[in-house]
Amino acid sequence: MTEDGSPQRLSFEPKLFANIAQKKAIPITELYKQLKKLSKELNGLEQETVDTQSLDSVTRQLLAPSLLRHKESGVVAYVACCIADILRLYAPEAPYSDDEIKAVFNVFIDQLQMLGDSNSQFFPLREYLLTSLATVRTPALVAMVPDSEEIISRFFTCLFGVVNGSQPHNIQMQILDILQQLLEEPKTVPQDVIDVILLQFTKRRQVDNPATHQLASDLANATADILQKYIYQYFNDVIVSAAQQRAGQRQQEAEGQRGRGGANDSLDDLKSAHYLILELNKSAPGTLLNVVPQLEEELGVDDVDIRVLATGVLGEMFAEKGFTLAKRYESTWKTWKGRRADTSAVVRIQWIEHAVSLYQHQPQLSRELNEFIVEKLCDVDDKVRQAACHSLGLLEMSAPVQAAIGENVVRALGDRCKDRKAAVRSEAIIALATIYSQVFEELEQGAAAQAKWGSIPSTIFMLRYINDPDIDSKVESILTGAILNFAKIKDDRSRCQRLIVVFDSLTAKARSGFFSYMRRQQDIIRLTDVFLGLCEKQGDGPSADRGGAIEQQLRLLAGKIAACFPDKAKVESALMQLANLHEAEVYRGLRETMEPKNDIKAVRRHQKSSLKKLSGLAPSLLDTTAPLWKCVGLTTINRALVPFLIEHVSRSGGRFVAAAEVLISYITSVFPEMVRSSSAELFDVAALQMADAVAIEERLVLMVKFAKSIPRSVPRNSGLEDQLAALVRTGSVKQAKYAAYLVTQMEGAQSLCAALTGDVVDSLDNRHLEHRAPAFAALSRFAQYAPSAFSTYADRVSQFLVQSVLLAGPVGDAAENEDWVAREALGDAGVAKVYAVKILTSWLLGLERQALTRDGVQLVLGTLRQLVRNGGAMQEGGGVHERQHLLLTAAGSMLKLAAAGAHFEKALSTVDVLSLGLVVQNPCYEVRSAFLLNKLVPMLVAQRIHVRYIPAVFLVAYEPEAAVRENVRHAVEQRLAPMRPTPGSPSVVEESICRLLFVLANHPDWDDGQQLATVELFVPYIEFFIGCVCLAQNVSLLFCYAGEIKAYRSKGGSGESVAVVTRRLWVLSELAQYLLREKSLAANWPVNVYPGRLALPADIFEPLGEAEKNDMQMTPFLDPEFVSRRAKAPAASKRARAKPTAAGKRRAAAVSSKRRGKQPASAHEDDVDEGEDGQAAEDIEMSSVAETSDEDN
Repeated sequence: MTEDGSPQRLSFEPKLFANIAQKKAIPITELYKQLKKLSKELNGLEQETVDTQSLDSVTRQLLAPSLLRHKESGVVAYVACCIADILRLYAPEAPYSDDEIKAVFNVFIDQLQMLGDSNSQFFPLREYLLTSLATVRTPALVAMVPDSEEIISRFFTCLFGVVNGSQPHNIQMQILDILQQLLEEPKTVPQDVIDVILLQFTKRRQVDNPATHQLASDLANATADILQKYIYQYFNDVIVSAAQQRAGQRQQEAEGQRGRGGANDSLDDLKSAHYLILELNKSAPGTLLNVVPQLEEELGVDDVDIRVLATGVLGEMFAEKGFTLAKRYESTWKTWKGRRADTSAVVRIQWIEHAVSLYQHQPQLSRELNEFIVEKLCDVDDKVRQAACHSLGLLEMSAPVQAAIGENVVRALGDRCKDRKAAVRSEAIIALATIYSQVFEELEQGAAAQAKWGSIPSTIFMLRYINDPDIDSKVESILTGAILNFAKIKDDRSRCQRLIVVFDSLTAKARSGFFSYMRRQQDIIRLTDVFLGLCEKQGDGPSADRGGAIEQQLRLLAGKIAACFPDKAKVESALMQLANLHEAEVYRGLRETMEPKNDIKAVRRHQKSSLKKLSGLAPSLLDTTAPLWKCVGLTTINRALVPFLIEHVSRSGGRFVAAAEVLISYITSVFPEMVRSSSAELFDVAALQMADAVAIEERLVLMVKFAKSIPRSVPRNSGLEDQLAALVRTGSVKQAKYAAYLVTQMEGAQSLCAALTGDVVDSLDNRHLEHRAPAFAALSRFAQYAPSAFSTYADRVSQFLVQSVLLAGPVGDAAENEDWVAREALGDAGVAKVYAVKILTSWLLGLERQALTRDGVQLVLGTLRQLVRNGGAMQEGGGVHERQHLLLTAAGSMLKLAAAGAHFEKALSTVDVLSLGLVVQNPCYEVRSAFLLNKLVPMLVAQRIHVRYIPAVFLVAYEPEAAVRENVRHAVEQRLAPMRPTPGSPSVVEESICRLLFVLANHPDWDDGQQLATVELFVPYIEFFIGCVCLAQNVSLLFCYAGEIKAYRSKGGSGESVAVVTRRLWVLSELAQYLLREKSLAANWPVNVYPGRLALPADIFEPLGEAEKNDMQMTPFLDPEFVSRRAKAPAASKRARAKPTAAGKRRAAAVSSKRRGKQPASAHEDDVDEGEDGQAAEDIEMSSVAETSDEDN
């Protein structure tokens, strides 16, 4: 309204044309002035007060084609703005016809297309036009015009095309407003518009112009109710069309017709459509109301590819943060969970990958899936199991994720570390280690996380028992990586702390596995050191390798080293190429990585420098040999950690004291050079003056192990001498023994040894027997390690020990109701008797061979024989526990003498060997298991005793403890079976079948009066041997050995006894042949004639004459009734153990002995100063048993 209240009128009457026909506009300069003036006045008019009749003339003029299509874009911009104002002023009606409106809006769109050029002088006009259209809701007019779909589509194409991130926010909001109007006003939305909107969600558009993606997201969210049905229809059309096309393609293939790529094209369309669904779910989930049920239907279609796509898409949708899709579509969630049991492994893989990802994105939802994820970790398809393990390894272990993962999932993942497929094992090991690395801080802070995550290191180190090079290499790789994480820890104190925390969490069996990995590393270091020495020697020139001997040795060593890694052939070839490089710098760098004197930084520096040098010389060798550099690098156990371990040990009552003690004890035994630099701290006198007797003993143990590893290395000073002397004179049994040994290892301490030995011997007569144990313990050390000091008193002491100690009156058992008691529980008198046996043995071991006397050897051996053959008794009576310990000590002493030299081995008769074998069947579990697992088997594996002791290990056939039998089996298969006297000859175990049959022929359970029952009783022994030793490759050899026995007789003994034993041997010969043939038939193995010539052990067999030999070969000795019964018995009953007979007293006694949860004796009573490393039967790692030193307890 004007001031007088009259309507506003357009006062300006523009002259825009040069003639009345309006076909030609006025000159451009004047035209601009006219349009500018007109635009300004129109802009000032208000819709409510304007007199629209005053606009009629201008309204018609502006529609002139000469203006709408003017060649000057500025003119058209002014015209468009003026028309926009006119439409504003006429609203809600339009002063134009439908066709004129279409023409006007086409002009508008043309101008809006230029919004992208913000530098244009006419940009403000186009911005004004945009603002006017948005605020006046002018685009609503399009909805009223028939056939306006093209214009609406042009609007969407235009406006999405001009949007960019550099535009002001208000422009983008106005564009959004216009597009929203164009969706809200029409009754239907053109398909082209839906296509344009969805195009903005493609990956390419998101990358090229994120602003258009944001605009499309905002628009879709604002108009979700409108777009739902169109988006549903779009995806339905795409999916149905693609599915029909794929079905047709499969039909053609079934009919034998070749397709033209239609299936692949349709699959691409499906993938694109499902990708858009995912993007819409992220940006505008409200538009998918009808699409989610459609995806649910896809989960059940026959097409595997469609099920895979639907499973993956829904999995990602469920994982979207902040969107509770599973709760909104419970039916879809339930159906999706059911895809875990899909018949296709590809679908199951897709499911498990997304199910595991829910731990990360929707922890509260993933708790429902723990049981199902465990199910997939045990899937029948190895690729599904591998995918499950890999997915778990990708998780970031935040607090919610840790809470969501169930303990059953962690256990199942640990089980997969032992999967039969290498790829699954690898992924599982990596996943467990990665998880552990992330949760370590929580484990270190308290015990709350221990229940779920604390067992991970134990699970990993238990893998050592599988003894697979692939697994071992993988575990070694992650040990210093994710488990210890030394690369990311910068100071040695923190590294030590991490090592202790990890080690402290290990179970007893896992600790054995951990040390076995360390021993494996030590073995490879030893082989590599020799290999490098030969490489350097070969590098001296052709003259150094006469006859190719060095090359042959290199090849042999390369094979042994390569056998420790997964791809043996490849590694062996690479090592030989490495040997031929003749590059001293590379060899020196590798040697320095395994040098115990280097700290962690130095080891890594040498690793990097030598590998860098190698990469320059032979790049192809780098990937293959790098694992060797990593394996032998001393980073897990390192010199830099020793001071901090000793510091932990010195604390009293600390949480990790026990773990630190075990670690420093191991390092001291295996890598004493690492401890040498810290010997001052180790031999600190103050540590031996503590009030805690146990703490003193533990420190003495460490000192002794160090001294054992580096002889004569105990530092000599008056304070340490006085303290050790005091412990010898007044300490406990262990304190006196350890202190005595340390004194013997002091350089130049012979006078002190002599003085202490004299004091101990002189006090023997002045002490009651009940208080002699500490003195005897100390004397046992002086006898062996200070023989010159002991020799003065040797005869006097030996006679005293036999007459006044061992033959003294027996001492009753302190705990009569116990099957076994520890040595300390015997009482002082009982312990003194045990050490009396040890003193006698140590006396012989300490003397040079030329200093031995016949009387002395016979005295000691006679005593040991009597104890072993009489079950630990020197005379009638005595306590059971005392006899058990004396038997175990005497049997161990005999083995120790057998290992000390050929002169002692010759002094031990065949009867002695048979007597020792029967200790394996002692009724006391602790005696037989300690003797077998801590003494006999380790010494056999280490090749310290003669092969004639091998048969004794097979007498465990009736052992009631499965763990003992399995440990023996493992030792035979993994360590004894590969041993051969010469390359190509039968192994020592294969040869031992003859000795085993000889042992059985002399077994006290043999009853000649009940031969059939006896044969059945002895079948399990031979079957156990066959189960451990017999293979398709050697069954003919074993059969030949067994048959050859009938050409020999037993050697030694009286004529009558020889005849009896010989006949038994012939029965056992036929029995062994029968059982070997039975095994070969069951396994479908051929038994051929062995081509070689065999000779039986001459110490127990002598050949028959030709005539007698021929007679024996034709004479059957095996009871036909046994064969008849055996043939009729089912396979299961053949494997069942025979029932005890009257003759089977020893075997039955062993079977009746119950475990009662105890450990083998020497697991508690090791003499560390003698280098023992006994392990409990269930804890010993038999694949590395050769490294356990058995120096008697």
